[in-house]
Amino acid sequence: MEAHRLEATVRPDGTLTIEGLPLGPGTSVEVIVLVKERPQSSAYPLQGTPYRFDDPFSPAEPGGWEAGR
Repeated sequence: MEAHRLEATVRPDGTLTIEGLPLGPGTSVEVIVLVKERPQSSAYPLQGTPYRFDDPFSPAEPGGWEAGR
């Protein structure tokens, strides 16, 4: 199967036009639409943000393990 990657934008009326395909008229194709970026979900507001551990191998604070009980 031969693949061609193109980028296009959906118009306000919901239509999509793909131009410039290197294929002859009448060529049968399968179209799969992949969304480039998904809107950030409000359920995970920190998803994709950078994070840092200053000292990841330091021991837990005394009593720190019991705090979650």
